[in-house]
Amino acid sequence: MPLSPEFWSVELDVPVDLVPAAEEMLGDEALAVTSYEVLKPGVAVSPDWRVQVLFDAPPDQKLWRKRLGEIADALGIPAAIRFDHLPAQDWVRHTNKLNAPIHAGRFFLYGAHDADAIPPGSLSLLLDAGLAFGTGRAPSTYGCLLAIDDLCRVRAPRRMLDMGTGSGVLAMAAAKAGARQVLAADIDPVAVAVTRDNIRLNGLSDRIKALTASRPDDPRLKACGPYDLVVANILAEPLCRMATGLSHLVAPGGHLVLSGLLAREERLIVARYRATGQHAGGLSVARRIPREGWHTLIFHRRG
Repeated sequence: MPLSPEFWSVELDVPVDLVPAAEEMLGDEALAVTSYEVLKPGVAVSPDWRVQVLFDAPPDQKLWRKRLGEIADALGIPAAIRFDHLPAQDWVRHTNKLNAPIHAGRFFLYGAHDADAIPPGSLSLLLDAGLAFGTGRAPSTYGCLLAIDDLCRVRAPRRMLDMGTGSGVLAMAAAKAGARQVLAADIDPVAVAVTRDNIRLNGLSDRIKALTASRPDDPRLKACGPYDLVVANILAEPLCRMATGLSHLVAPGGHLVLSGLLAREERLIVARYRATGQHAGGLSVARRIPREGWHTLIFHRRG
């Protein structure tokens, strides 16, 4: 296979909770902007991430040192900046190596290049994230997969809602684990299109329906409820806004799984959902799953 073009990069070390702000500040100033976790030798969990700006020609180092220094000042962080040259290589093979299969409980998420590596007895999902969020690699998604696996081992839900579905990973996982009727909703039409492609790819079209919806009080979501299992892997702020709507969608005896939360945001979310849950039959925290600074919460509604 021929080698792809070479690239150049400039990178800024950023705490994980400031990555979205840093990416937004960079906007469309380069060929591509991405981010990844910084793995430190001898440290199991690192709170730092690296925002990477890619170029197809050598960037002006003086200009970009100044630009990233301004962003670091605005974010209140040290200006840890580095420049790099990425030589031409087989990027398809390199990307496949980075996107190794994911094991989460009984679930095995894989790309087409790993189709011959499916472990016997696993619940396998062939996944292409496309332009949507959600490959199972993020700590919050991984926590949700573990929660779904645990809950479905005890009792598979008759109805499940995946609010903010991204690429449909969690909806498909629930269906694979025995959920009979699954609704996958997202505010982004692109995410819904990717989800539908993944549903077809995995032969789950008869059990999962995907639609574009921005709020849990959408009449279409309410008409299909209540749900034995509701999962929302978003972020703390929208989860707070959706507290009343999501709480009322959970069936008596059902469970609500929330993720996309930093550890320090857990108390806020628990307080908010306990308060709103009082008007929806009562919600209590049954379990928390911490992973790499992110928390997944499992709430139970009294039956």
